[in-house]
Amino acid sequence: MIEEYSELGKIWDTDSLTKLSELHEEQAEYLKELNIPSDVWSGMDKLEQERHLSLIMDRFSEMDIAHDIDKGEVFTNLFSSDILESYRQLEAPHDFVQIERISDVMADCKDLDFEHWRNLELEDKVEVLNNLEMQIAEIEHRSPCPVYVQDLGSISIGEGGVSGYLGGYDTKAKDITLNVALLESSQFVAYQEILDTLIHEGRHAYQDYNVNVCEVHPRHSEVESWHETMEGGKWGYYGDTSTELGQRLYEQQSVEIDARNFAADVLDKFEQKMTV
Repeated sequence: MIEEYSELGKIWDTDSLTKLSELHEEQAEYLKELNIPSDVWSGMDKLEQERHLSLIMDRFSEMDIAHDIDKGEVFTNLFSSDILESYRQLEAPHDFVQIERISDVMADCKDLDFEHWRNLELEDKVEVLNNLEMQIAEIEHRSPCPVYVQDLGSISIGEGGVSGYLGGYDTKAKDITLNVALLESSQFVAYQEILDTLIHEGRHAYQDYNVNVCEVHPRHSEVESWHETMEGGKWGYYGDTSTELGQRLYEQQSVEIDARNFAADVLDKFEQKMTV
């Protein structure tokens, strides 16, 4: 393993060397995932080892930027728009880190407490959702999407949840639209669907950003999978979802499975934090 390399001090001085015991969680997970076996490491010549270590230290520095920002620094006041764009092009955190940070942001937002939420005016709810989307986009290292509400038809609320058209992400306009009927409802299940839809559609924006703008997702294989079932990809499917088979085909696309699971994991974490 990299940790076994005994000559790190010959490359960096002690002050500049990141000690493994002092790595924050994201750095530690990154190092763990590299998992370079000892025999592979020893088979590299000194220049190869130094190059790998230099790249790792650069990545740690990038993570420190994001780590510090998440601690509360006012990002937009510290950096120019050019630097902000460069920051977005850094590798995004792994999904488990994104899920944790997004659920933290949600739990810290008093307006997302259901009893408070249900008493907000419609325009205030839209503002809350736009602010939330901006924070999610920053965590995901992508551009934020404007969030709009629109009459997208009636919805039905029953024991199985909410049915009807809830909202969507527009790949051309790069915005998210939610059904106004959801926001006008005072029922808890509708409130859950609002959050689920916002996160789900925001994940589609993240997929789109990785496939068509800049790949920042840590796993290239997943981005390739998204590309195959995204609009413009080689297996894009937008068939007749009025049939059971058509609906199943639509739901089993990689982009839909990923967005559905990601939103479910965020909401699960959020609910855990709200009940503590």
